[in-house]
Amino acid sequence: MKTTTIALCLIVIIGSSAQAQHSMANRDKMKAFDGWAGRWEGEGWMQMGPGEPKKSNVIEIITPKLDGLVYLVEGRGTLPEGEPGAGKVVHDALGILSYDQSTDQYKFRSYVQSGHTTDAWFNLVDTNKFQWGFDIPNYGKMRYTITLDPAASTWNEIGEFSSDGATWVKNFEMNLKKVD
Repeated sequence: MKTTTIALCLIVIIGSSAQAQHSMANRDKMKAFDGWAGRWEGEGWMQMGPGEPKKSNVIEIITPKLDGLVYLVEGRGTLPEGEPGAGKVVHDALGILSYDQSTDQYKFRSYVQSGHTTDAWFNLVDTNKFQWGFDIPNYGKMRYTITLDPAASTWNEIGEFSSDGATWVKNFEMNLKKVD
């Protein structure tokens, strides 16, 4: 009985140690997003087909969760004052960003008000520059490039669409300032 108890204790201790190391490695990878945390506000536009781009006021609230292992990204766009339907929500999204040590990749899962979800790829391009995107089955690809300027507390995000994966057309831009 003593041998079994000692063996179980060792398994728990070794397992806990491995989990702590795994957790620490993931947390270290997520440090690249420390500058994301907070409330960001500004303006954006989106081009969906012919016609004028649709402008919106944008709020992004980004919150580290689970001691920095996961980032919750909440984005909402509303029609600006002076536009018909001012204040109406035109974009409402939620994203969960994490790092998967087993695949050595960042994971970004997004949800939008229409009910669509994506399991997007996500890359660190450079310090304070990030890119994420996803395939649209039988249609094309989307990619978004985020550039932060920590000194100015600004966030610029550009979205591009490609039907062939080679030629990209800008159809989205967001310029935000960190307010909290």
